[in-house]
Amino acid sequence: MNWCSWIRNALTAGLVLSIFLLWGCASSEIYNSGAVPPVDSSEYEDVLEKFTRHDRQYSGFYQTYEVKGTLLNSEVNRLILQNKGFYHQWDAEKARKEREKTIQEMSSESSFFFSFFTPERDHNDLNKGTSIWKVYLEVNGVRYDGRVVKRNDKLADLVTVYHYHNRWSTPYKVYFKIPMTAVEQASSKIVFTSSLGTTTFEFPSIK
Repeated sequence: MNWCSWIRNALTAGLVLSIFLLWGCASSEIYNSGAVPPVDSSEYEDVLEKFTRHDRQYSGFYQTYEVKGTLLNSEVNRLILQNKGFYHQWDAEKARKEREKTIQEMSSESSFFFSFFTPERDHNDLNKGTSIWKVYLEVNGVRYDGRVVKRNDKLADLVTVYHYHNRWSTPYKVYFKIPMTAVEQASSKIVFTSSLGTTTFEFPSIK
């Protein structure tokens, strides 16, 4: 190889390296260009743990079901929106619309996300009218029947928000026709009941 070829190859390699370095810097700037700042991980974990409940039921040595879920009150939703907004790089307008949408939803109903596992496929159908399961919310002695919806989000997106969820469990969200503000102002409990057993999650007033 003559000197001219060697110099030409060296310059080409340097140019390629420079392009990769510039692309990396540009990618970093794009990734951090959203209007929503990253959520404080310690605060996020503490708040979700505060409003998350877990129960596992057995028949002898056989596990019949496991349920773990989070009450989606104003404190939890605020952090979830911030978490989603950062990872999806929402601009200010998108963040505002999502916040207003969530506030509007909470003004008319309450919701609870839960991750559900059972080894029997026929028992994992909480979103169907023929399910053996009934889910209800009780506030101030009044019972509200739940409307269960199966979530179709990507696993990676769900785990980013609800770290306890996994690929062996089914994600659901249950809605109750009572404003979240009413739930936050009183002690409440969410009950899962079926022929397999009953699970009760209790939550204190936060206002």
